[in-house]
Amino acid sequence: MRKTKILATLGPSSSSLEMITKLIQAGMDAARINMSHGTQEGHKKNIELIREASKLAGKEISILADLQGPKIRVSKLPSPLILEKNQIWHIVPESNVSKMKSEDKIIPTVYEAIVDDAHVGAQILFDDGLLEAIVEKKWKHSLEIKIKVGGVLKSNKGINLPDVNVSAPSLTEKDEEDLLFALKQGVQYVALSFVRTASDIKQVRSILHRLRADVGIVAKIEKPEALINLKEIIAASDMIMIARGDMGVEVGNHLVPAIQKQIITTCNEVGIPVITATQMLESMITNARPTRAEASDVANAIWDGTDVVMLSGETASGQYPLETVEMMGRIVEEAEKTPKERPLLRNINLSSVTAANQVAASLIAEKVNAAWIVSITERGNSCLKITRFRPKTPVLGITKSIETVRRMSIYWGIRPMFMPSEKENASDFEFEVIQHLKETKKLTNGEKLVITHGDGSYFKHGTSNSVRVEIVKDIKSKNSSPIDFQEVETTKARIILDTRVCASCQHCISACPYQIWHVAPGPGRETRIDPEQAHLCMLDNACVDSCPTGAIEIIPLL
Repeated sequence: MRKTKILATLGPSSSSLEMITKLIQAGMDAARINMSHGTQEGHKKNIELIREASKLAGKEISILADLQGPKIRVSKLPSPLILEKNQIWHIVPESNVSKMKSEDKIIPTVYEAIVDDAHVGAQILFDDGLLEAIVEKKWKHSLEIKIKVGGVLKSNKGINLPDVNVSAPSLTEKDEEDLLFALKQGVQYVALSFVRTASDIKQVRSILHRLRADVGIVAKIEKPEALINLKEIIAASDMIMIARGDMGVEVGNHLVPAIQKQIITTCNEVGIPVITATQMLESMITNARPTRAEASDVANAIWDGTDVVMLSGETASGQYPLETVEMMGRIVEEAEKTPKERPLLRNINLSSVTAANQVAASLIAEKVNAAWIVSITERGNSCLKITRFRPKTPVLGITKSIETVRRMSIYWGIRPMFMPSEKENASDFEFEVIQHLKETKKLTNGEKLVITHGDGSYFKHGTSNSVRVEIVKDIKSKNSSPIDFQEVETTKARIILDTRVCASCQHCISACPYQIWHVAPGPGRETRIDPEQAHLCMLDNACVDSCPTGAIEIIPLL
């Protein structure tokens, strides 16, 4: 089971029902809707296709609406501009273009405040840093710039001001419209671009609170100011995205790897999920295979401790969207074979009762060799807490809410499961869950489930923050044993073991001091009678009394 989740961006290459279904089946756990491109009508259609494809694939996924933010762009141009080194050009807000002289070389921009924000000597980067200029003078209507690195500048290309305090708010008027649209479409997460301070997140939180919208906020870290205020931003957010594209332009690509490690480590320490994004398998936009450097990049993100890896243009506009998701899954699975060392227990904040309970469940599951940790949850909070400890045992997040299933689909190591039920009593619902797992997961006698309850409605039933071990002991038709009975006869008695109902709980092994009972070799860890030791039996029935399933019978021989 792959534990790190895959977030894939939808676009022209992946906007059909057939392709989205295939992407989900190939391993896409969440879909990103990029509000910087396309129309709301187009996004609405894609969201409808995602929900339809989820039903066809039998797997619900999260939807993340990525807001554009105050992206500074070149305006629509009649034709591309050729910028040559040492040339003088003027960056002009659209409203001021008519005020310029006819002989001026003009680069129009959609950002009206660029003249007020920038200063002489400021660095100006175009098209993700491929073209570079410096501000020579400030005029009333324009910025006079000198080209340092030239090239072809096309319409709508980005403009970055790495050493300028941009006055535009993180949540623009367009973003507010897109946010309301996304909420109406029932997305699980919204991503806020160009976050600079925690107040940017709190502004969106206030809107969601006013609208009573239970949607997670993803803060995109891509500005130098965000790195200064990183801990406060993380504390205010539900999830963090390391947006390495604009970050590389703003701070320099050489600093991005160290920043990535810093952000992931900080998020891991406080239990906030983190997404590593941008150009992870960039070459697969045009090639069927990634470069070795890209494969190493993905693997290193896993070893750093990222919760989610993201695909952008690879699945949105690339030639091989399906192959890219499949390749990402294979790289992640291979990297997870040598996982990052998880934090020491003493270094984990367990001030939350739920967090302490989930860590306990993880440790118990490992010690008793459980098949699953079953986390019964209402809103997914307990499942989110358990991801902090990076449990080795697979985790099933069981819930009655389809929205919670979708939200949890992006949580590290959690396999969400929807269990519709009319049962109000927590114990009744738990029994229903166990029966369902026996029917669908092909559990065998002796396998153990570690079962936990979160908060929510379980609190009033007195079962919240509980953990217990369930031993499967009543599956007859699915018993993997090649024999139904094992019988050993000594001069004293016949010792019989009914392997059809034996739970391999090993209580008999603990009760018997003569090593008559032992665990047979093999993955099933089945309990067996040792014929070489059977003659030592004292006929005290200690093993019979300890057996919870009545699988042992001792018949004395007269």
